[in-house]
Amino acid sequence: MRSPRFGLLAAAGAVGLMLVTTGTSAVADASPFGSFDTGSLDTGSLGAPGTPAVGGFTSKTPYSPGQAIGGLQAVPAGFTPVYTESVARHGSRALSSLKYDDLSLQLWEIAEAENALTPVGKEFGPVLRELMAANQTLGYGNLSGLGITEHREMGARVTERLPQLFDAIAKQDGSITLTSSGVDRAVDSAANFAQGVSTAFPAIAGNIGAVTSDPDVLYFHDSDLNADYKEYEDSDPRLEAVDEQIENLPRTRDVSRHMMEKLYSKSFVDRLVAGEFSLVDRGKGSEEINNEVDAAYMLYNTYIITPGMSEEGDWNFGRFIDQDDAQWLAYTNDAEDFYAKGPGFAGEDVTYRMATVLRDEFLAGLKEHSGADSLPGADFRFAHAETIIPFAALLKLPGSTVAQPEGTLYTYDNNPWRGEQVSPMGANIQWDVFAGPDNAQLVRMLYNERETAFAAPCTPVASGSFFYTPAELERCLPEISPIA
Repeated sequence: MRSPRFGLLAAAGAVGLMLVTTGTSAVADASPFGSFDTGSLDTGSLGAPGTPAVGGFTSKTPYSPGQAIGGLQAVPAGFTPVYTESVARHGSRALSSLKYDDLSLQLWEIAEAENALTPVGKEFGPVLRELMAANQTLGYGNLSGLGITEHREMGARVTERLPQLFDAIAKQDGSITLTSSGVDRAVDSAANFAQGVSTAFPAIAGNIGAVTSDPDVLYFHDSDLNADYKEYEDSDPRLEAVDEQIENLPRTRDVSRHMMEKLYSKSFVDRLVAGEFSLVDRGKGSEEINNEVDAAYMLYNTYIITPGMSEEGDWNFGRFIDQDDAQWLAYTNDAEDFYAKGPGFAGEDVTYRMATVLRDEFLAGLKEHSGADSLPGADFRFAHAETIIPFAALLKLPGSTVAQPEGTLYTYDNNPWRGEQVSPMGANIQWDVFAGPDNAQLVRMLYNERETAFAAPCTPVASGSFFYTPAELERCLPEISPIA
């Protein structure tokens, strides 16, 4: 498997700063922040349009529903809910494994032993150890307290949004299914979502089935059915070239040094830059620190998990990384995800073609509940960013509508894709089905609980409406992203 860019960045110290381009457009000095000067640490231009919210947590941003229930467009008169289905990312979690935190601690311990800590750096080690202890208590990769809360509240809100549906399920003995990828945090998200549903609407507790798993549908990026994606991820020359571009942006080196000098003495950082240290994580041994860029990404990846662990501690990790530095590394993180599993390169669908299996699952659920004799029901699915991001690109949901031409690097100025909006923790896509007179049915989509129009060529029942007929969706969805 292709290693994440955060592990590959050691190469940045060995190869210079000449950028590789894959087309006619050179981007050596192009800034993801538009007018932002890549050679300067000035923070003024970080307010450029498209810059993500202060924090720079990208896809590790904790979940927040996108719209109040009372603000949803009114369901047409005479229609009542008969079915709902969704897919949701797992909730906020601990670090996936012992790596970023461990490497950051190893480096800190060397600096401490050499009396090379700044005043801020002296605070860092004890807080990092507390964070590591919290991760160990939760279990690396498991849901945090906030992640549990996110899904319980999400489950409660679906009953508030569709009370008639759940009343009908209870009275007519309909079914509520829970399907996960099989990964523990997805299974636990399903269980906590179900608890939220049953606590808010006790009458349907007996209608909720056990959590089952379907990795081919909900963990499709790792399925043997998608060997073409694995090949792309492992060895596609376009992806390798753009990764090298991103890794070697001069701004990344400047930011990395600035981050390290916040914690460590200049002389210690000089040695780090020179490659004097070679550290390997004591977890799976998959990450290394060989220079300041590696070390900066270990710190950044530890930092971005802390908002999702707010119930485990008051970390205040922002004191250890300046916001302009966090924003830059957030950009590089978004760029990695954009090319690896988002809209990617123009004219190429390998990053999201694999999500057709999930789209077809949604359509099958819709068809199953379109008959006049169908029982009311609900199908809830629980997965990962690797599921949500390609699915959003396949459906061309807001923020996932623009692919990048080869040779033109993804930036915040030229593309709307942002990890914190496309796939924060708990990100979800839901279709609600309503039945009306003469067996007519309507479908509404919610994206992160905000009513969302289906992309062209899908046509709603009326101009400005968020409601579509099942027949229209059967027709138009395959045309949104035609698969070669």
